[in-house]
Order: sequence, then structure tokens, then C-alpha cells
Amino acid sequence: MKVFQKILFWFFACCLPILLFTSAIAWEVNEVRLYEYGFDKYDISQATGLDSQQLRTVARRLIDYFDLRTDSTQVEVSKGGAKFDLFNERELIHLEDVKSLIQRDYWVQRIVFLIMIACAAALIFGFKSGWRVLVKGLVWGSVITLCLMIVLAVWAVFGFERFFILFHVVSFTNEYWMLDPARDYLIRLFPAGFFYDAALLGYGVVTVSALITGGISWGMLRFADRKSGR
Repeated sequence: MKVFQKILFWFFACCLPILLFTSAIAWEVNEVRLYEYGFDKYDISQATGLDSQQLRTVARRLIDYFDLRTDSTQVEVSKGGAKFDLFNERELIHLEDVKSLIQRDYWVQRIVFLIMIACAAALIFGFKSGWRVLVKGLVWGSVITLCLMIVLAVWAVFGFERFFILFHVVSFTNEYWMLDPARDYLIRLFPAGFFYDAALLGYGVVTVSALITGGISWGMLRFADRKSGR
């Protein structure tokens, strides 16, 4: 029985970094202020000829599309008095692929959370482990997360562009992600710098979340040890 208990413990701990990663991605996808920050920083109005109001509309439409609140991401915009559809067929196909990827992230987030709840219930009610085991699991999960973040940081510093390309090659089964800024608005809306900034933000969110989770959990164990005189 001890073997199964340890398996559940480490399964619980290893689920934490996955939960933090998927939660950070889900938050960024739905944070319209991140889109607006990128539009302002990279002067997207100048690059596309669209004003800030139209860009905000595009961002909200993308969020609604990724969250299945609308069937199409197509947006009608105007420039120089002429109205036109913003995205071409190639971009629409790629955005559909992106939506599928984001939906998988949401499902992984939910499933991992449920697995952690199931492991916690099994440890507490099945093995009578007590709350300390779960808190230790959070500590170790935080340590695993921070170790992964160090590895990712080293990889990104020495080759973020290659990492970015590898991500697309692995994530998509076609080449519709290879866009041309001369004809495709999507890459003008979201240049490479935007994704670098988003990656840094996600990195910071996951790292801080792991530090807070691990720090509070470790503090709870220390407090309990002092209270019991250990």
C-alpha cells in the first residue's frame, strides 16, 4: 500500500506544474489588456492602418472565438473609407488551428485539476495521510515547476526564435502558420516581439505562482512543526 501512496503523492506533485502552465496560458489568452499592450508597444495602428477602437474589437473577437462564444473570427474593418474583411482564408484556417490548441489547453487544465482533487481525496480518505502530505506535495510540485522554469529560461535565452519555430512545427500539422506580413494582417497584428513578451509574462506568472504556492506550503509545515515542538 505504501507504494501506491507514494505514486499518488508524486502524481499529485507532478500535476502542479502542468496546472500552473495551462492556467497561465488560459489567463493570457483571455486578457484583453495583454493584446492592447502589444498593439501599443509595437505601434500596430501604424502597421495595419487600423485605429485603437478597431484593434480592441479584433482582440475581443479573437477571445470570443477562442472561447467558443462565436463561430467565426472574421472582422469587418475600415481603412481609408473602405470596408473589408480583415483575415484571408489562410489566416482563418490558422486561427481555427490555434483555437483547437487553446481548447486542448483548457481541457488539460480541467483534467489535471480533477486528477489533483482525486489524488488528494485518495490520500486523505483512502490512506488516512492527513493534510501534511498534500502540503508536502505542493512544496515538491513547486520545486519541480521552478526547476522546469530554469531549464526553459536557459533554452529561451540561447534560442527563443528556434524554440518558437519548434513549437509551431510540433503544434500544427500544416504550414498555414507561416504568414507573410506583406499580405497577412494576422502577423502584423501579432509580430514576433508580441509572443516574446507574452512568453516572458507567462514565465513570470508561473514562476511567481510556484514561489507563492511553495512558500506558503513550506511555511505551513514549519509552523505546524514549531507548534508541535518538532
